[in-house]
Amino acid sequence: MKKLLFAALVAALTFGFSAAPTHKADAQSTKLVTKTITAADTITFSAVPSKILSFQYTFTETSGTTAGKVYMEGTVNGTYVLLDSLTLSDVATAQTKVFTISATSYLNYRFRNTNTSSATGAVRVAWLRRTDE
Repeated sequence: MKKLLFAALVAALTFGFSAAPTHKADAQSTKLVTKTITAADTITFSAVPSKILSFQYTFTETSGTTAGKVYMEGTVNGTYVLLDSLTLSDVATAQTKVFTISATSYLNYRFRNTNTSSATGAVRVAWLRRTDE
């Protein structure tokens, strides 16, 4: 009788573990681009997915004198539209801005750094997507 109960228990546990779903649901995802720039430069996110909540652009001067602006632009058909901007100053600390969007209305987004001086800097740009909201 003990062997029969033990066999039934093993069968039930084996079935229970094999029937459990193994799908991993990620509620959020990000995409990060980093690069070093020495002049005007553009970072483009092509064919972005839906439900993006925000983009963040960070510029950290490593040498030189920083001046200029960073323009966030979006496009559906290839002609970019200005959405927002960040004015850069000549400081050694990270200059950052979170660009919150209410809907992913454009196919492509880009960040155009005008860097009107010869400053060298590190750039980090990322988007945050939440599929559970």
